[in-house]
Amino acid sequence: MVNPYLDTNCKLDDLTQKVNMIFDKMSTLDELSKKISTFDRTVQNLFKTVEKVSKRVDDVEQGMNFINEKFEDAKKDVSDVKGACAGIREDADSANDAIFRLQKDLDELYTRHIDLQTRSMRENLIFTGIPMHDKFEESETTEKIIEKFMTEQLKLGRIAEYDRAHRFGKEYVERYPDGSVKFMTKPIVCRFRNFKEREFVRKAARELRDTHFGISEQFPKEVNDKRKELWPHFQEARRQRKKAFFKRDRLFIEGVEYCPSKKDEEKRDDDVPRRQYNKQGARPKKDRRFGDKPAKQFWSPNLIE
Repeated sequence: MVNPYLDTNCKLDDLTQKVNMIFDKMSTLDELSKKISTFDRTVQNLFKTVEKVSKRVDDVEQGMNFINEKFEDAKKDVSDVKGACAGIREDADSANDAIFRLQKDLDELYTRHIDLQTRSMRENLIFTGIPMHDKFEESETTEKIIEKFMTEQLKLGRIAEYDRAHRFGKEYVERYPDGSVKFMTKPIVCRFRNFKEREFVRKAARELRDTHFGISEQFPKEVNDKRKELWPHFQEARRQRKKAFFKRDRLFIEGVEYCPSKKDEEKRDDDVPRRQYNKQGARPKKDRRFGDKPAKQFWSPNLIE
């Protein structure tokens, strides 16, 4: 006979095991539920992140569309600027051509102007070193002094025909050792009746050798500046006993026009001291200090007696 008590215990043990198994499964379900909850939260966060990213992508797309629009506008502006630059370049080329023509015309006018100035001075001679009668010497007095100068200093047989004579330029005062004034002088420009009369006087300038009087042709300042640049080369040619002469602002040595090289000009600027010349004269005398010669070699106011 089966013991009922044992059978009940066995059933209770089985039931207890099943309950324990159920509890174990419930624990597993709880853990699974927690994991599902965590996963759900993660998915929710992911959804939110995706929404944010999607919104940002939309913003980026809008920005790209805006940039594309601006790029197209800029591209159009660049095209317009290129067209405008092409037009400006054409205008600049036209302006450069016009400026070139104007410069050429200006150079021609300048050359003609200098030529006309030179021609207008063709009959003029400049006399230097002649004392003034007084500080306010009148033209009539100057003319009398020039006439006396022609006969007494140049030893001309007659007075050359001239139109007018007058003083010009900076006043020079010669003083005695004690500081008192010996005499004053200014250059005199004399316009002769014609070129032949002028040459008649100019060729007599050899009579002034070893004196402090001087006679020179009158030229425009531009021509004088050029002659001054060539003057050292003229002197060097003369020292070498070569035939040298000026024709306006051109120097000829042995019949060939001399054109100084850039190297020669640089050497001249370094080696040759600059001297102050009268702007209207052809060249200076070797010594401009009147006091270096005895007083008898100079004129006094009695020249206009």
